[in-house]
Order: sequence, then C-alpha cells, then structure tokens
Amino acid sequence: MTLTTNRYGVVTPTARQLNGLAISTPIYLSLTTDQTKKVLNAFREAKTKQLLENGWDSSDTPPKTKVEEELGMNEENLRHSLFTRQGIPERLLVKLQRLTGVELVTREQIEETYSQWLDHLWS
Repeated sequence: MTLTTNRYGVVTPTARQLNGLAISTPIYLSLTTDQTKKVLNAFREAKTKQLLENGWDSSDTPPKTKVEEELGMNEENLRHSLFTRQGIPERLLVKLQRLTGVELVTREQIEETYSQWLDHLWS
C-alpha cells in the first residue's frame, strides 16, 4: 500500500490497496476563532517580515513571498479558507504550523482521534 500521486505530481491522502480498493483520509480540523486569528496573524507576520527582508517598498504592489509560495496560497485565500468553512484539511494546518511556528495540533492528537473513531466503528 502506498499513497497515490495525482497528475500534477502531488502526493494525495489516498492509498491504493493490493486488491485495488482506494482508501482516502479526509481529516478536517475546526479551529476556534482565537486559534484562527492566531495562525492568520502569524502568517501575516511571516509574510511582512519576508517583504521587508526583500526590500519591499509599500508603495509598490507586494511580490509573492516564500511563505505564500510554500503554503500555496496568498493571504486573502488563506483568510477565506480559515473563516468561511466548517473546518480545514489537516494538511493545511500542518503546513501553517510549520511555516508560522504556531502549534495547534500534534500528530499524536490526530492519531488518537482517528484511533478512537476506528475503535468505535469496529465495536
């Protein structure tokens, strides 16, 4: 069993089993308003720091920063993703944590939650 890669070369949260069955793992995390603000503000701070380090003059249109490139979205899209949905994919939050240093969830917490869910299903 291995994770699959889509046509764009991106690894997906789907594993193809030996019998052909594909298992996908969409995990969504619902942040509190304070957590959402905290991670968005940390993203903004990282972006601003990178703009200043690159000599950006506030009279110009800001260039895309490394933090935006690594996240795969700009601040406006991130704000939309954080505030207009019931939850965000685990991969987005894990990436945000890595880029901003704000830790809201651990691998162990996600594993424990999924383990409890699987125990419930098979009980």
